Amino acid sequence: MACLLLRHNETDVQIPTTEEVESITFYKIIVRVGEVSWKVDRRYNEFHILHNQLVADHGISKDILPSKKVIRNKCPPFIEARRKGLEEYLQKTFIFLKRTMPRVFVEFLHFHLYDIYFLLQDLSVRCFEKAESILPLDNSYTFTPLELYSISEFLSKPFPIIDNIDNKLDLSSVLELCAQLDKLTIQGSCHEYLQSNIVFNALSFELSSFKVIKSLCLKNVDVNMIYSLGNLRSTVLELQVHDTQIISISQILQCDVLHKDTIIGSEKWSVLKTLDLSNNKLEVIDGTISLAKNLTSLNLSNNKIPNILNLVHLPNLQMLNLTNNLITVCEDLHTKLGNILTLNLSQNGIVTTKGFRKLYSLETLDLSCNRVTQIEEIKYIAKLPCLENLILTGNGVSTSVDYRVTVLEYFGNRAKYICLDNERPTQAELDKVSVMHALRILKEGKTPNLLTEKFSGEH
Repeated sequence: MACLLLRHNETDVQIPTTEEVESITFYKIIVRVGEVSWKVDRRYNEFHILHNQLVADHGISKDILPSKKVIRNKCPPFIEARRKGLEEYLQKTFIFLKRTMPRVFVEFLHFHLYDIYFLLQDLSVRCFEKAESILPLDNSYTFTPLELYSISEFLSKPFPIIDNIDNKLDLSSVLELCAQLDKLTIQGSCHEYLQSNIVFNALSFELSSFKVIKSLCLKNVDVNMIYSLGNLRSTVLELQVHDTQIISISQILQCDVLHKDTIIGSEKWSVLKTLDLSNNKLEVIDGTISLAKNLTSLNLSNNKIPNILNLVHLPNLQMLNLTNNLITVCEDLHTKLGNILTLNLSQNGIVTTKGFRKLYSLETLDLSCNRVTQIEEIKYIAKLPCLENLILTGNGVSTSVDYRVTVLEYFGNRAKYICLDNERPTQAELDKVSVMHALRILKEGKTPNLLTEKFSGEH
């Protein structure tokens, strides 16, 4: 990351090329600070405006800017001569101003976008201006890894102060905002930022500045670059992590721990209730999930998980979403899930419901878009006493003759309470279920009690 203050001797400004766009000549500036470089495109008129400000306010010599030329100012020899002249102008001006770096010069060369010190100046101003509107409303803010890296670096290293008093950095407004935020979003990227060679996800950062965060969302962030979570484990109620390359939950819950697969008591997420790790590359539900024992909701949809493991360590878990994974076998789920209320296993490869038969607390089961083909599979879930919502669309079983009535008939007297594929049974369906149920009892050699076997749509 660029830092002019610490790399004065490794800074360079050049204009190696020009480009004509719609008859306008742009001078392609390249700024380099250490290993970081970026491009800035400027017209001659912009140089002229800058120069007038620097002459008026910062003591730059009036005669060092290449003069204007009205006639033949588009011919290649003139453009090349002007390019060299403007490059020399920038280099001389930079040497003259690099100890004071007036704001107009900082913005002209885009130091405020890429350099730690000047980026933090901008961030400090934004935080000061927005604090009054952010905190009373939803108390949330989105940072980039670049901003968090800059904050982390500034807090950990001594930075010299630029001579210009107007450019002294006061980070108090940034730190005050961080300390009061309830909701934090970090938006990463694996691409180069704007016209620089900076990649957000190659920057390390820490989060100790955030004191009371209750909702934390990481989007397309390389979690391996987070080297400290501060006290977030004791404050975060809701954690969302999306669009990352993580393959195990340990990479999230222990992102700042050297040995991520080792479960350490002090690393518990003591108040975490909702964990959303959808849309990642997860291949396993590893044992570190036990660090979040108070979870009530877990979303692992759109990953690559083949088995349901280690969730017995979550005694309070009520909602589990495993949509669009690689699950084909669900055996004895009652020994793995405890008192689950809502279970979504849509878009997997499940062929039988036998493993669900003892989930006595289950209220909602979504098995849509699996491979259940036999109508007899319904018998395993029909006796679940709390089940009220069942979704089977997208399975072979849903194309069978009299599908809805046949499924509902398995539930016997409870058929009227079952919402099948997001639709309540009609009275006509219930009447058919009543007849089918009576016929089934006769077939079994029993005598139906028509008073008790008569179904009604009324509760």
